[in-house]
Amino acid sequence: MAALLVDVDRGRHVGQWRKNGRVSGIQLMEILSDYSLSDLYAMSQHSTAAHVTTFYPSQVIVPGGHHNQDWVWESGSAPNDTCVVGSSISETPCNQGRIPLYSAMVQSVEDIQKAVIFARDYNLRLVIKNTGHDSSGRSSSPDSFQIYTNHLKGLQYHEDFHADGSKAGLGPALSIGAGVMLMEANQKGAQEGFIIMGGECPTVGAAGGFLQGGGVSTFHSYARGLAVDNVLQYKVVVASGELITANAFQNQNLFWALRGGGGGTFGVVTEATVRVFPDDPTVVSTVSISLPSSSEELFFTTAVTGLLTLLQTFNKESHPGQFRLYPSADGVRKSDLMLYFTNTTSESDVEDRIMTEIKSFISGNDIPYDISTKFHPHISSERRMVADIYPKDHGILTGTVLVSERLFNSISGPSQMATALSELTMRPNDLLFTSNLGGAVVSNKDITDTPMHPAWRDSAQLITLIRGVEPSIEGKITALEELSNLQMPTLFSLEDPNNRVAYRNLGDPNEKDFQNVYWGRENYRRLLDIKREVDGEDLFITRSGVGSEFWDDEGVCRRRTSRFEI
Repeated sequence: MAALLVDVDRGRHVGQWRKNGRVSGIQLMEILSDYSLSDLYAMSQHSTAAHVTTFYPSQVIVPGGHHNQDWVWESGSAPNDTCVVGSSISETPCNQGRIPLYSAMVQSVEDIQKAVIFARDYNLRLVIKNTGHDSSGRSSSPDSFQIYTNHLKGLQYHEDFHADGSKAGLGPALSIGAGVMLMEANQKGAQEGFIIMGGECPTVGAAGGFLQGGGVSTFHSYARGLAVDNVLQYKVVVASGELITANAFQNQNLFWALRGGGGGTFGVVTEATVRVFPDDPTVVSTVSISLPSSSEELFFTTAVTGLLTLLQTFNKESHPGQFRLYPSADGVRKSDLMLYFTNTTSESDVEDRIMTEIKSFISGNDIPYDISTKFHPHISSERRMVADIYPKDHGILTGTVLVSERLFNSISGPSQMATALSELTMRPNDLLFTSNLGGAVVSNKDITDTPMHPAWRDSAQLITLIRGVEPSIEGKITALEELSNLQMPTLFSLEDPNNRVAYRNLGDPNEKDFQNVYWGRENYRRLLDIKREVDGEDLFITRSGVGSEFWDDEGVCRRRTSRFEI
């Protein structure tokens, strides 16, 4: 089946392609017919970006926009770049924003190869999209040509996977197509008795940017490591159009780069094979605390410090968890802690153990709390199969910071973290949460080699801040500025501000020193060398990705000088 190419704005010129000047939409479609990408669907000549992102006629798929992509990264920053939900098209002129002008809905590896060769031959701004979850907008770009991989849904279980080039089996594994979502992989695992190292959002692509950027799980990472620690093999279409297999036995440099170097940077991954693990019984317990907003000091010095101390205590007993902090709402400030007890069946034993620890910081303080505990015969049943519900028409931005084992596990660690969090400005739709590192993330440094920043192997927690964005271009600009200039400096103050480390997949979109913050100088140099080897013409460029310092922020025009000294 040939790829379906969608022209999401046929009435406009394609835009300013790198080096090639302007090519009209009609000309581009004619060129595409020579590449066997000739099954075209075009929106009405009078279509606008607003129609693309908010109105879907029956039986019509518009891959350039939406499908789990936040409106923040479908819009530009100019006043008339995009119409948001609820705005009047007649009153507010609407333009294309950052939605790609064309999207190839690939149905096969061969479709991907043809699309890559076409983009290379005509030097187009190329973007790769699986589900569009990327929180820095890497799935879209103005005036671009998009390869949309969501239809590649292959899933194959191996009792004993043999990587290409290896005679020995590597144990049970799952081969995942480029378009498979985590909930689809989780459903197969629940049916067959295994789990994969995946995140919590069910609609994230299992083999896309999540996996190629590191892959963090709230609690599985503590027991199994990062997702990239558990990749056994990639199949990837590189800039030449060639399909390459990368694993520990062949194309080892590319394999290394794909295990944390970032999605959409070295090629189009068509399939990834990952280790699977037993679907163990687990008891999950949640401790929740609510106080009046007027008791802010007590909330942080006692409640937040206490919950973080609980997390520290149970981490030392090999039980991971997730701490969450919410902004004030209706005069109340809330925080909670979820704890996971794998291979445990007794709810009462877990609850009694937690109660013993809670009393140590509740005693003498009038702090109301609630505890709920549930046994899951299989941990897969605890994984969400429904996407997050967020206020309609709002968007999100994210920022992250790693917390070292040295800080978190110290006697004063929880109180130091609580003090820093008390200084964090949180808006009404913001959310802060931790993901448990430590454990296998640290111990895997002796058995795995990835380009992840070395600090990951000495970190106990990853803090993620989700910043809510009000539905307007002004709201987007304000949120970006506050995230970068107000909120992230507060979080980075937890550790040495001159040695910042963050998670690329959920990092501040405006991070200027991304090379050092995401990978570290030595790893980045090697990544850049591999990038030059497999993609010397920079066909694959992403925001804050390897090699992006040589391009403008949208990857359209080359910079005269690099912002990073190699």
